[in-house]
Amino acid sequence: MIALEPIERAQAERAPGRIGAVIAALEALERGEGFADAATPALGYNRLASALAAILADRQAAISPEERGKLLLYNTIIANLFAASGFGNAGAALAAVYPFRGLPADPDLLDRFLPLLGQDAPVEVDIDQLLALPPPQALLMALSHAAGRPVLTPTGAARREAVLAKAARLQGLELPATLGALTLLAHAWMNCSYAAQPGRHALKPVLNGLLDDLLRRLGLAAPPTPVPRPMKTRPTMVVAAEFIQQNHVQFRYFGQYLRQLRTRFELILVAPRRQVSPAVPALFDQVFAFDGASPSFLHDVVGFIAKTAPDMLFWPSVGMSRWGPLLANLRLAPIQFTALGHSASTFIPAVDYYLTEAGYVGDPALFSETLLLLPDESLVFEPPPGRRAPEPRVRDPEPAVVRIAVPANALKLNPVFMETLGRVRREARTPVEFHIFPNCGPVEAAALRAAAGRVMGGAIVHPQLPGPEYLDALNACDLALSPFPFGGLHSTVDALRLGLPVVAREGLEPHSRTDAMILRRLGLPEVLITRSDGAYVATAAMLVDDRQRRLEIGGRAIAADVDGRLFAQAGAPLRREVVDAVWAVWRHHEQIQADGRDAWTSAELAALGA
Repeated sequence: MIALEPIERAQAERAPGRIGAVIAALEALERGEGFADAATPALGYNRLASALAAILADRQAAISPEERGKLLLYNTIIANLFAASGFGNAGAALAAVYPFRGLPADPDLLDRFLPLLGQDAPVEVDIDQLLALPPPQALLMALSHAAGRPVLTPTGAARREAVLAKAARLQGLELPATLGALTLLAHAWMNCSYAAQPGRHALKPVLNGLLDDLLRRLGLAAPPTPVPRPMKTRPTMVVAAEFIQQNHVQFRYFGQYLRQLRTRFELILVAPRRQVSPAVPALFDQVFAFDGASPSFLHDVVGFIAKTAPDMLFWPSVGMSRWGPLLANLRLAPIQFTALGHSASTFIPAVDYYLTEAGYVGDPALFSETLLLLPDESLVFEPPPGRRAPEPRVRDPEPAVVRIAVPANALKLNPVFMETLGRVRREARTPVEFHIFPNCGPVEAAALRAAAGRVMGGAIVHPQLPGPEYLDALNACDLALSPFPFGGLHSTVDALRLGLPVVAREGLEPHSRTDAMILRRLGLPEVLITRSDGAYVATAAMLVDDRQRRLEIGGRAIAADVDGRLFAQAGAPLRREVVDAVWAVWRHHEQIQADGRDAWTSAELAALGA
């Protein structure tokens, strides 16, 4: 728990170490800890934000080099703290440090100013000024603006887009060799996918270059690749899983993939120890679990994989952990491939293939990898152990208020989407009540609650909920609106399973096609799949006002038998599309790479022969 009174007393008495005390409080806040001496979380946010502002504005509070680096890394949590507090943003705190336009020239003032300068800060500082800072400040501030979550204001969204547009300016900078800096870079690497501009992923090749340099400085090198490849009857495949524990959507999505692959490959899991939950080892022949608390774990992982000498390496996702993007930039096996775990291309030269269902691909040019396209109907989810979904409830005959579920991770919530929800409220004739499920920590949820109050006229922002409680809360709603430009997948499956119509917006990126693929797979009306803000609002408002249409589509979703069509059934034979495609790559990798085409279908791979 965070004790506020000692921090406040230390500042009042000008005690040494008060910067360190407030940094420790920020670390605890980021871990989701509450306040030991505040009557409510809101009062705790107010008091901690006030103490932080006072301490940073007090030039007698000396900042050590180590503290300077930590404060920069906590840029996002500081921004969320102020957004959740009564201040609303860090504008007043910034003015207390430096009440002028632009960035302060004085180095000490700059050290106090930059930690407060989050994405949404209401001050006139443009991205060129940030990128002109000395390294590593320029890099860490750019990464913070690309990685910040949630983005709460149009100012914050514009700053993120500006950083992504100027990604090339980061080339050649050096990332500090600390786990904190690596974590921030990994967040930026992944979170660029949630931006809006077509060139959102231009940041990844630049960050991959920084990671290559960090690998060299850490002494992490790829082992020699055997030439020619030894052709085995049962090759070894390492599965490097950022997330795989049985209650995570990655287990649900890839469980059947792994069961298929194990029929022809020796499967070895490499994953953090906390991900190896009881149901996970049964999917593998061997498990290497590691603890990621100190930098030595990177050498342990690379050393194990090098000793194993795998024939193929499978990354179900890249970008969802601090170690993923770094180690994915190493050639640890002759053939390496990824999939839809984080639904965007890696732009990593060492990743050869992207294995996914064809419906997720709007344009092959959006991928750096060679695409391996599976039939949409081949996708079958693994039922998580002990999965319990409530029975769809009987909807109120004439609800006074239509309850709209917004099952969207905080990363997917952005000012344009939230303003669109506000338009739905204004254009519908029937009163609505939004229920947002951001699956985030308390301070982020509080920041979102404040933003929703400004833009959407209020909303119920739910805390992180265990799976059964989440499904019960979802089941109490009447309609679900999927976010954009980064849509849903498993949240859409859950909503349809409960008889909630889902409105989605389709684009070209994989993450903007997942909803549409599921809706089409279940034969639901095409009107649910929109391609513009206006069409999205019109469809959502229609379903709010037209109870009969809402119930008819919900009934069709239930009748579509989501469990039977999308989840593996006990005793049913395994499908073969995944293992057949990967086996074709194993047998014909050199021929496929020499061919040069962007994408291969299952039929084209099968034509290469066994």
